[in-house]
Amino acid sequence: MARDLLSDVTLSAMGKILDATAARQRVIAHNIANVDTPGFTRSDVSFHDELARALTDADEQPLLTISRVGEVQPRTALDSQSPPRADGNNVDIDREMASMAQNTIEYEAAAEVLKSKLAMLRSAVSEGRK
Repeated sequence: MARDLLSDVTLSAMGKILDATAARQRVIAHNIANVDTPGFTRSDVSFHDELARALTDADEQPLLTISRVGEVQPRTALDSQSPPRADGNNVDIDREMASMAQNTIEYEAAAEVLKSKLAMLRSAVSEGRK
């Protein structure tokens, strides 16, 4: 079975990481916006474990892996583990700011990998015309 140039595990995974980090950024911003809201429960977005499971067989079954990666969705859940303050709010602004910084780095890294991969494809297409 022939694969087209855009049926690539890396492209698929990086796209999912960009989607998930964008979703996480929105959730973190929502948490920060509600830092002073009594009774507010912070949320978090998870996707790393599910993406790792989807990528497990990437070398042996790349087309199936691309399909599995396409099915990965970021999951937003309330954080009932973090202890609440006296007002019932469990948002820790320092934690949120650290999460935002980490998320930004992850987003930028995935974008850079995606940019490099697309540059390689562009180069392959350009060289193929010569």
